[in-house]
Amino acid sequence: MRSYFDVTRAFYVELMAGLGLVAACGGASGETTAATDPGSTSSTGAATTAVTTSATDDSGAVTDTTEGATTTTTSEGTSAGTITTTVNSITGEESTTAETTGEASGTTTTTTGTTSTTTSTTGEQTTGDTSELTCDPPPPGMMQKYVCFPVPDGLADCAACDAACTESWANAAASGDPFCSYTELIVQCGPDPMPAQPDQCCYFVAHGDGMVCEGRPFVVEGEGRVAPNLRRSDWGGQVLPSLAGLDDPTRAALAELWGAAAADEHASVAAFARFALQLLAVGAPASLVDGAQRAMADEIAHARACYALAGAYAGTPMGPGRLDMSSALGETDLPALAAAAVREGCVGETLAALLAQVATFQADDYAVRSALKQIAVDEGRHSQLAWRFVQWALNRSPEVREAVREAFAAALREPIAVRPWPTDADPEQLRAHGRLSPEVQMTLCRDALVGVIGPAADALLGRAEQVAAA
Repeated sequence: MRSYFDVTRAFYVELMAGLGLVAACGGASGETTAATDPGSTSSTGAATTAVTTSATDDSGAVTDTTEGATTTTTSEGTSAGTITTTVNSITGEESTTAETTGEASGTTTTTTGTTSTTTSTTGEQTTGDTSELTCDPPPPGMMQKYVCFPVPDGLADCAACDAACTESWANAAASGDPFCSYTELIVQCGPDPMPAQPDQCCYFVAHGDGMVCEGRPFVVEGEGRVAPNLRRSDWGGQVLPSLAGLDDPTRAALAELWGAAAADEHASVAAFARFALQLLAVGAPASLVDGAQRAMADEIAHARACYALAGAYAGTPMGPGRLDMSSALGETDLPALAAAAVREGCVGETLAALLAQVATFQADDYAVRSALKQIAVDEGRHSQLAWRFVQWALNRSPEVREAVREAFAAALREPIAVRPWPTDADPEQLRAHGRLSPEVQMTLCRDALVGVIGPAADALLGRAEQVAAA
């Protein structure tokens, strides 16, 4: 079986070759080798390597140069009730964040007649009167946060949002990132009768450190959108896994996990449809527009395969409901589009492709393994599409280069966390049916960030700076 290093190294070489930043491997055809320069540092991780690179400009001419692909790793720590200063490893700028929590306070949090200020992980502050809201301290090892969100559409007031509704909305508000959510979150008390933000639903929540971030999402006005899963048969396919040896809890867990994957793949169809329109709006080359259209077709196939698997495990056909498309086009500003491509494609799709590859190697079920193999190939191509778009955009303006640099720096600083497995399911059967353990996901994502995404970002940005200076 191939090791994680084999997977990430092969992916890195293929990615760099596709971008024209290093020659493809091949002993007979002249493999490019790297000489280590121990005195250099960069933005993502390990030792600096000087590699011979080539890049294709708009005219199609290929130029060669020698540059240092460099990496640095930074470790960050935060503690409840403290101010943390972080140095941006790419830009060199310092940023300060503050978060007040009730962790290990040993006292009841009472906001009667006081004004509270909350600084989120995105730096936004909310201030207001939180009278009459009293809450116990968070459980050991968790942090407390005061969060607010608007009354969900179709509901009369905050009280009409049930426990599941409240937890979902509060998690989105607490994470401060439309691509991520906390894996462990408890709604402790609320809604606040006198909310800090008028006409919103405000609660105290407790959360752990772990977060999970999905692949390429469909984000509109800062919120990820997916269609609900319904009972329907027209989105299924001919993917029929073996159900032998699966107990009821494991089947239910697999139906839930594959159903969530199906909803994400279905939303990616909309994400790539929008991406194609945005590419047209910024005058992108035909090859990128064509790639976005092909990716759309890929995601339809992925969604059908995942819905078929989810329906097979659930014992009833599954498919998507309606996907809200209002205000869906979003920004057509090139720096913003490039930064989004970094988050959703260069990072999200790269990690998704590598996770699918390893899941393919570990899956025992033939139908599952076949579906994952195709998904891994396609997601790798989608990842390259995002990297190629960013490469093209970098040569357009200094503002694009700064937006891309900041987006990579933010992505590489994010803590690695994964969705936990259901505790009552058989872990060996989950693995055999294409689901990687949290530990494997954590290891692979860490290796990919340090060994693939960081070095590729360094090389891409370094080459763009050289072109701009020429």
